[in-house]
Amino acid sequence: MMAKLENEIIRWGKLLFDRRLISGWGGNLSCRAGKNNYLITGQHAPLGFLTTKDLVKIDANGKPLKPNQKASSETPMHMAVYGATDAQAIVHVHPPMVLAFSLTHESFVPVSFEEKYTIGEVPIIPQDTPTVTKPEKVVEALKYNPVVIVKGHGTVAIGKTFQEAFLLTDLLEEAVHCQCFNVGVSTSRDLSNQPTKKQPNATDGTRYPLFSQEHMNALVECANGDPDFRKFGGDTGLTLSLTLHMEEGNSAWTVKFLSGEITELSQQSDGDFLISGKAEWWTAVFSNKIDAFLATQQGKLKLKRGELAQLSRWYKPFQRAFALWQTIPIQ
Repeated sequence: MMAKLENEIIRWGKLLFDRRLISGWGGNLSCRAGKNNYLITGQHAPLGFLTTKDLVKIDANGKPLKPNQKASSETPMHMAVYGATDAQAIVHVHPPMVLAFSLTHESFVPVSFEEKYTIGEVPIIPQDTPTVTKPEKVVEALKYNPVVIVKGHGTVAIGKTFQEAFLLTDLLEEAVHCQCFNVGVSTSRDLSNQPTKKQPNATDGTRYPLFSQEHMNALVECANGDPDFRKFGGDTGLTLSLTLHMEEGNSAWTVKFLSGEITELSQQSDGDFLISGKAEWWTAVFSNKIDAFLATQQGKLKLKRGELAQLSRWYKPFQRAFALWQTIPIQ
């Protein structure tokens, strides 16, 4: 098993170098290697030219199992990520376009639908030291995003495999590259790349219990009162029933849409489409910590009835609805 993992790290390190997602001696890779052990690149290890001597097996505390070996200086960050997520592999590199972009922006907002589905809005974490000495913000962001940007430093991507983390990193670099071709890397904050969620239905500050009758009523009133949602829904012929299900307490609500308007709300679970998840992830969605489509794509929310490709037909009105619903405070 260990030989296979070593070969994997060597292979992906070379691919990252060949794709120019890293240069010189920068970046580091790691993966789980059993129940309480991990494999990570060593200090000053060149990812494009790794050998088994550059790889260090560490314990759950980040300590090398063999004397005289030195793990990457970013080991504390890797261990913090493993402790807070179910990541199996971590890729931390310095993609040049992403790095330059991060210096003048606060987040990266995808343009293409593939990027929105796969990486969502990518946060840029402030950083003012050569290594990530305070990984808490990186760890918190990775709970909701599969890849994050560290300002002036690089990216951190997690996945079930190195391939997944690699593809997320590669997709982000390509997305930033394309956007910079389109608008250029601005020397000041580019507001066109920032979220533009209008909040026309400001509440009086009341916080609603998640999935309560009051919460659901507020969602319906907010959507039906928004002209953009009504227009987007009408233009796309939004006519279906959608069940939102929270695992805790087996709580379910079905919302019926007719030509872009919500016409019925019932405490049933018989919708054409059914999206289910734990309270943790519904709270994250309604608190604007993660996009609902991205959460479903990642499996944090599960589409248990219907097909995501079918829902994509109504992406625009649903995106607007969830943007509005995220303005309604929850407890």
